Amino acid sequence: MFEKIIVRIQNPKVLIGTVSGILLILVNFDVISIDLSNQITDLVNAILSIGISVGIFANPESHMTNGKEDNSRT
Repeated sequence: MFEKIIVRIQNPKVLIGTVSGILLILVNFDVISIDLSNQITDLVNAILSIGISVGIFANPESHMTNGKEDNSRT
């Protein structure tokens, strides 16, 4: 049984879901205040926004060849 749990925990989707569930329970039982939860949410949103910006500006012409769009990858 523990082997199955270890295998499932190694999946990033299951790990994120488990951590999210634990955090939700802690917020509902007021172990983590709503204000702290909102600050954490704002921080995560800022980090994700920065990541998106970096991804967009890193190499926006990677799909372009000689000034024309490369449609061969569709």
